[in-house]
Amino acid sequence: MRLTRSARIAALLAVLLVPSAAHAAGYSIYEQGARALGMAGANTASVNDGSALFYNPAALTRLKGKQLYLGGTWLTTSNSFAGVDPFPGLGTVEEMEPGHFFPPTIYWTNHIGKSDKLAYGVGVNAPFGLGVEWKDPEKFSGRERVTKASLQTLNANLSMAYALSPRWSIAAGANALFAKVELNSIKTFVTSGGEPVNVAKAKLSSDFTPGYGFNGAVLFTPSDAWRFGLTYRSKTEVEITDGKVAFTQILSGNPVFDGTIAAGLPVDQGVGTTLKFPAMWSFGAAWNPTPAWTWEVDGNWHQWSAFDELALEFKIDPSLDQKITENYQDQFQVRVGAEHRLESYHYRVGYYFDQAAAPTESVTPLLPDANRHGATLGLGWQLGKWNVDVYNLFLFVEKRSTDGVERDNYNGVYKAYVNALGASLAYHW
Repeated sequence: MRLTRSARIAALLAVLLVPSAAHAAGYSIYEQGARALGMAGANTASVNDGSALFYNPAALTRLKGKQLYLGGTWLTTSNSFAGVDPFPGLGTVEEMEPGHFFPPTIYWTNHIGKSDKLAYGVGVNAPFGLGVEWKDPEKFSGRERVTKASLQTLNANLSMAYALSPRWSIAAGANALFAKVELNSIKTFVTSGGEPVNVAKAKLSSDFTPGYGFNGAVLFTPSDAWRFGLTYRSKTEVEITDGKVAFTQILSGNPVFDGTIAAGLPVDQGVGTTLKFPAMWSFGAAWNPTPAWTWEVDGNWHQWSAFDELALEFKIDPSLDQKITENYQDQFQVRVGAEHRLESYHYRVGYYFDQAAAPTESVTPLLPDANRHGATLGLGWQLGKWNVDVYNLFLFVEKRSTDGVERDNYNGVYKAYVNALGASLAYHW
């Protein structure tokens, strides 16, 4: 007996490493600045702190002096699944363990020379991430697909900005994205009585592997009342050459049965693939009707169509090699936010709509992608040379049905809710 379906375990590597966040469409993490997220991330044109390195590096020329920026977000997630016939069956209800994640942000910005025309920024953040852990994994109805998965990323960025005039600034930069993954699942064998028996645990993992990209940005300030920003972040490809998949047999106590399983279990081996993190365009228009108010509308375009398929190469057994069709779709976001600056503090509000990138057949227990609606509140204080900002995001995820077309015939309806609580501390001099 050959456990050919165990190849799916390695196949999930590419799905897992789709450029994506624990809660945004495609699992990208857009929470890279507390002030920005108080305005629902609508900050491409009006960003005025160290998070400009992410939202619009061209704004670095508008920052005063030097700035050290430290921040992070505490993400909590809740996910559930209700199955339908024929599999896993009507009445099947599954839940994930509550998820807790903390993507960090660190930025340093400064001007070059005595002129304000030339500036730079360096920073580290976590623009993509994933965390999945289904409860009671040995009984989870989707355990052959995934029981636990994690994706960790760290992105290092260096950007340079130049003020062409008091109205125009441009920027360009380079990124090094490092990704690390772990994926667990359980292989079952269906007995003559029709009951699935757990026979092996599978674990796929890789070390941090880098991929490289670039970014560019423009900022236009035609008047004191208006600002317009445009940012581009390129596609990044990560070549995984050190992926490993290991199989551990689960003994039943029946020597004959266990011997048959052992004879057919694939050997531990390496896996290689190419991970494609999509390009993204961001455009923002900010309006200051009075010195105390800023309103902004942003549009983001993620080119998820780059993730059309996944090619997997097994180092020992090439008969397991395969190409998995994903056919992700380009995805847009609309973000609207406002900030009111009072004498002792600033308050912010915002809303965004985040379109799902996964087609229905690619909605799986690993990536149950769906449309999202986010509402945000934020506060900020300037205390001398210090700036303190906090925000909370309430993310409401639409129910997503597989409509009977999920690629592995695991069909049902997914529900989720996400909360993000973030803060930043910046010192400028």
